[in-house]
Amino acid sequence: MTTDYLILGGGLSGCVLATRLKEYNPSCSVTVIEAGEDEHDNPIISEASNFGRCHGTNLEYSYDTVPQTWMNGRLVHTVGGKVLSGSSAINYGMWCRGAEEDYKQWSRLVNDTRWSYDGLLPFFRKTETDHAPQTTDEPSSSTSSSSGGTHDQEKGSGREHHKHHHGFDGPIHTTASARTYPLSQIMRDAFLEGSGLSMTSDPNSGKPIGIAPYTENWRDGKRQPAARAYGMKGVEIFLNSTVKRIILEGNVAKGAELQDGRIFKANREVIVCCGAVRTPQILMLSGIGPSDELSKHGISMKIELPEVGKNLHDHGSLFMCYKIKNPEKNLAHGSKNWNDEPTYKLGLAQDLIVTASAPVDSLKEALKKDGCQDTDSHPLLHRGHIEILPTYSSRHFPQIPLDGTAISLGVVNLLPTSTGTVRLSSTNPSDHPLIDPNYYSTHVDRAIMREGVRLLLRVIDSPSGQKIFDKECTPTDCPPLTSKSTNEEIDERVRKCGWSIFHMAGSAAMGKVVDTDLRVIGAKNLRVVDASILPCSIGSHYQALMYAVAEQAAVIISSPLPCITETVGAKTEYTMK
Repeated sequence: MTTDYLILGGGLSGCVLATRLKEYNPSCSVTVIEAGEDEHDNPIISEASNFGRCHGTNLEYSYDTVPQTWMNGRLVHTVGGKVLSGSSAINYGMWCRGAEEDYKQWSRLVNDTRWSYDGLLPFFRKTETDHAPQTTDEPSSSTSSSSGGTHDQEKGSGREHHKHHHGFDGPIHTTASARTYPLSQIMRDAFLEGSGLSMTSDPNSGKPIGIAPYTENWRDGKRQPAARAYGMKGVEIFLNSTVKRIILEGNVAKGAELQDGRIFKANREVIVCCGAVRTPQILMLSGIGPSDELSKHGISMKIELPEVGKNLHDHGSLFMCYKIKNPEKNLAHGSKNWNDEPTYKLGLAQDLIVTASAPVDSLKEALKKDGCQDTDSHPLLHRGHIEILPTYSSRHFPQIPLDGTAISLGVVNLLPTSTGTVRLSSTNPSDHPLIDPNYYSTHVDRAIMREGVRLLLRVIDSPSGQKIFDKECTPTDCPPLTSKSTNEEIDERVRKCGWSIFHMAGSAAMGKVVDTDLRVIGAKNLRVVDASILPCSIGSHYQALMYAVAEQAAVIISSPLPCITETVGAKTEYTMK
């Protein structure tokens, strides 16, 4: 079969990209190859009340890392979507862009402002139908930007600020703190008292630091998977189809061979959208990657790219579970009368997201230990390193009865400096590659997690926190963590109990494997569009980010057909050159 654009991977990025390429290039054919099935009508996927039940099913890739040296030699579990729409069909639905400063670092690393916050902002807006009305006149929580530029438009009313940052006619609908829970107000009070942070009304305006409404993209309790939200009109989709290799003639991508022997040819481009684990695997199986890794498996080298599979990073986390006081008052998920409130079935039992900076002195000390010479001007300083996610449920802890007597809180390292690798385990594309995120290997990562845990403990010890929390449900052979716990005790808890929150990225990094037009360096007619291109960690839950990346990629690939034209407010229009 022959097509114009051949997209390998029908996940979030692949579905968005395919839809827009067909829209911008209606005379061209667009074909998507997806390893999974179309399960959009499966209630495990579609219903918010079933979130998390995808785990352990054929709807996802279920991975274990190689033994992690800095996590007591544990195999850390992680997952990825193996279904049309990819992880947008199985994730927890959080909608979180991250900070302007994170994108500024990305754009500095690759010397291209298209990948700054302002450069991606038109595409963030194009993706979404924001939950807040355009007519709001509430004061903006942020009226200026350290970078200046287009953020000068923020000055003035909350209405103009909101219109500048958000879209109101995109395919993905968002909500924020759409449900009020029995512990909502006192939990806010506990974070205000214990964290030193203030409330911020819009964490998705590039300035997330503070205590903010939890934004999600469940719509009336239903999931919005990428393929269904975008429609994929006119796109040909092949399901249950595993890619074996990209077909190269010299350094020119001509198509792909599937594991069952089928051949797909591409007149224009082959675009890999298989995610941070599978994309480097496919590149290496095709002869693109580090020479030593290819020769180890007897693969003929077509293009030597030493950085393929390197720079892998992930957001590590530590979740803690606490028994609550007065559980008979129906305060948490699992209690006897919890389901009497119908709105609780429309999303996760969460309504807050907290973002904080690690103390500068702590970071500087850690940076020095990691070998950094100039710590005073390091770009990691003064950013949002820590995220805390309170959940009115113990569902993260299957060993604890889901009876409404306990809730959980997660501490997330948003800006890890530990990096690892994806390597081949064999030449069989169905075999999982060897995943080594190298979690918790830097002094910086340990400092960030310690500070995040200590911040959470201050919240628990606050006057309002003491009205909520009774005692920690400690893991086996672990003492409770308290304000008196040492760094070593916190480190040991993370090593024993730390998790991935499934945000792997960076393994085909921009500037090392792809250029800023997403073209694979040294190849022709070959690009990568997925989270593997991120050259550094972004303090985001990558769903919202990857929608914007795929939207921008479609414009880059289609150029010079569409161009961005800024219009009044949040709307972005495409016109033909």
